[in-house]
Amino acid sequence: MSTFAFDPPRGPLQPTVQVCAGRVLMLAGAAFGSANIVQWGVLSGALGWHPAVLAVSWPAAVVAFLVGLRRLRRVGGAAGIRVASWSRAAILIQIAAALALLAGSAATGDWFLMRWTGAVGVTLYGVAWAVAALRSGSLAMGLLATGAFAGIAALAARIGSPDQYLISACALAFVALLPGLWLAGGRRL
Repeated sequence: MSTFAFDPPRGPLQPTVQVCAGRVLMLAGAAFGSANIVQWGVLSGALGWHPAVLAVSWPAAVVAFLVGLRRLRRVGGAAGIRVASWSRAAILIQIAAALALLAGSAATGDWFLMRWTGAVGVTLYGVAWAVAALRSGSLAMGLLATGAFAGIAALAARIGSPDQYLISACALAFVALLPGLWLAGGRRL
């Protein structure tokens, strides 16, 4: 037993659901936001990278996200397991939507449909924040939902241009990365 009042408590502390959710939001915002920035950089020519990188950036982001979820399940206790399960379901929905757009593109020969994949992801965040806002009565969550839907509108206005990926990265920073930082710090929305 410590004799000093300022010594930290001994033993593992288990994070709360909100802290775990914040960690997952930060991870998603960073991984998928980075993939969008790479897409923008390659397509706009800003990075000067070969277009083959486009085929790697999304799978790399998904793998990074899933590895992060596995770590959270391992070290996050019951809250980490719960949040990782929700997040796994969300990423599976996103992958299913991407595969549906892929199938539609292959069937029609119109590969422009695939450009809507990012909008689907931001839409999922908008719906999730809207449901959370309705259930909790939180104005902050309502503003996040509104921001997500505004991001989708901006993305739709620039669909087909490299800018759509930069807009998607900014939207993910607003609806995932920043609220994730807030929640991971133990604060409430």
